[in-house]
Amino acid sequence: MAELTRLGDVVELVTGFPFKSAEFVGASQGVRLLRGDNIGHGTLRWDSAKHWPKENIADFEHYALHDGDTILAMDRPWISSGLKWAEVRETDLPCLLVQRVARLRAREPLEQRFLAYVISGKPFSNYVQGVQTGTAVPHISSDQIKEFSFVCPSREDQRAISALLGALDDKISVNERIAAISSELSRAYYRQAIASGTENIHVGDLFEFKYGKALREPDRRNGDVPVYGCTGQVGWHDTSLSSGSTVIVGRKGANAGWVSWSEKSCWIIDTAFYASLKHAEMSPEVAFLILENAGLPRLVGDSAVPGLNRETALQCEINVPEVDVRLALADTVRPLFKRATATEVESRTLATLRDTLLPQLMSGRLRVKDAEKIVEDAT
Repeated sequence: MAELTRLGDVVELVTGFPFKSAEFVGASQGVRLLRGDNIGHGTLRWDSAKHWPKENIADFEHYALHDGDTILAMDRPWISSGLKWAEVRETDLPCLLVQRVARLRAREPLEQRFLAYVISGKPFSNYVQGVQTGTAVPHISSDQIKEFSFVCPSREDQRAISALLGALDDKISVNERIAAISSELSRAYYRQAIASGTENIHVGDLFEFKYGKALREPDRRNGDVPVYGCTGQVGWHDTSLSSGSTVIVGRKGANAGWVSWSEKSCWIIDTAFYASLKHAEMSPEVAFLILENAGLPRLVGDSAVPGLNRETALQCEINVPEVDVRLALADTVRPLFKRATATEVESRTLATLRDTLLPQLMSGRLRVKDAEKIVEDAT
């Protein structure tokens, strides 16, 4: 049996500093603070970033992050989409580490790139789910992170595995850029359509908002039907609630009023509405662009659990392109929506392949050369 390596023996682990919110400044005056809220599953999100004064960052050099650092949320480390971890990229810098977030840097004989695959792998995710404590706010400690054990291949094999899986990640990154460009082009065409002439109507003149239905995670069955909530896609099921391409609107929670898109029939849970189109000439793609620009988040009620009232949303006045312009716009943006969806589907396939190969490569059950052949056949 292969010898196991204790993670704490091959990483330097640092937790963040309790920066005082009273001293936060605007984005133009400060550097970003990396908090648990900024960490998704394999990604960093900066839309709600807090900032620390630039003139004071020299005092916190110990908490300055570097390109390639591996980051792990210690509070609520597991969410519906998976483990809250990410790699810091050059585009994320400069930023400082906040308390209850762990920064990991590899020490010999562990390679930094390989460390990211250790943290993103299923064995570590399963370990975190098993040892996290607390009910209101589940959390994991530095000592618990350090106690995780794994098979550490030779540095040569680590580099080979990282290069192979990194090629898949690079392709996923390219797909993400293609999807982002396609989406931004669609939005640009919509802005152009608005500039050519509009009519003022109510949201309810074009749409009906239907309530989603509760579907707890344990009740979801294996299938290829996406499940959507107020934050976007949250899982999979074998039965759909909507028919065809669907526009989803967050109903309650932090993302109430937020609009998301499903290219195909999907299930919508009870934290969201889905839009039913009242007119045959309205395409789902144009419906998405209209609702995305309707300013629905500003209608969300200020309460302990933010929520979007359906009647308030339907009474909201909006300016939309005239009917003939909407028809032309649909023909223009439909291929862009399909391209974005196609790249996202391919990325999910590549990510599944990567996540399948990773534990086999790390355990030595699969040789790198054999894995290279599998990747070649799949791509």
